Amino acid sequence: AALAISSSPRFDVFGNDFGWGKPVGVRSGSGDKMNGKVTVFEGPEREGSMSLEVCLAPEALERLVADHEFMDAVSVP
Repeated sequence: AALAISSSPRFDVFGNDFGWGKPVGVRSGSGDKMNGKVTVFEGPEREGSMSLEVCLAPEALERLVADHEFMDAVSVP
């Protein structure tokens, strides 16, 4: 099992506007996906927020969703 984390604090992902308005979400490209990869982006609210893209095998995701303690910690009421 492996975990890889990447980020780029220099790239303002939510500040881009290509003519359709500011993004509501961001994702990395399909060539950058692998099981256990976490990508961290500055969040849309900027100050103190972050967005995570987490790539997990379906079995691992099912186990996380079934873990009530984990879901309580990461869910917004």
